[in-house]
Amino acid sequence: MNKLIKAGLKAIFPLCIGAFPFSFIVGAISISAGMTLGQSTFWSLTVFAGSSQMVALGLIQSSASILVIMLTTFIINLRHLLYSASLSEHIKDYPLHIRALMAYGLTDEVYAATIGEVKQEKVGRHWFYLAAMGGFWMNWVFANFLGALVGSSFPEVAHYGLDFAMVAAFIAIVIPQVKSRECIVAAIVASVTGILLSGLPYSLGLVVAAITGVYAGYRMDLSSERMAATAVKTQETNPIKPLPVTNCEV
Repeated sequence: MNKLIKAGLKAIFPLCIGAFPFSFIVGAISISAGMTLGQSTFWSLTVFAGSSQMVALGLIQSSASILVIMLTTFIINLRHLLYSASLSEHIKDYPLHIRALMAYGLTDEVYAATIGEVKQEKVGRHWFYLAAMGGFWMNWVFANFLGALVGSSFPEVAHYGLDFAMVAAFIAIVIPQVKSRECIVAAIVASVTGILLSGLPYSLGLVVAAITGVYAGYRMDLSSERMAATAVKTQETNPIKPLPVTNCEV
């Protein structure tokens, strides 16, 4: 168990570094939006979703209704349905409270850092996941606390570009996992769709891009299976004739 916990913390560490400045910014902006230090920290502790927190802060500052804030953040987080569907097959045998805890801490970063290990079906793999999740969660809440505590002293902190560190770290984690033809097609389709739809409100372009990329990868997977089945059928109907035995081989 200790070995899995250490491995989980090691896997999530690069993403913790990248996420720290982004959470710091969220904490700083939350104070500018009217939250107290305690409210900001508790909010980050319970919500634990960077993009949703950032968008919600903008809506709070524009005096949007609570219904609009809830609907918007719900749409932004729809991509977690895809993550959950991918994980469910590998963790379905765990008790409900373990799965509930894993669901609470499911973020883009945690998924990217743990899905490879979870798919290997190793005994006790949930410790790897929970360690990665816990490490990222503590890093996120602490950075938010610091941002709320001192970040408000820098009113233009959101324009410093510090959040790019998280994007760079996330790309470094995800790109090595894009190896198969299906994953490559899904990544290209999702990227192009995301760029073309970047102007949609409430980050809907991100949701549509994710769904489109998954569908493209799914279709490519079906195509690969059909090609493999055709190849097997051809091999069965036209088997290769054995080579004649020559005198040299006797």
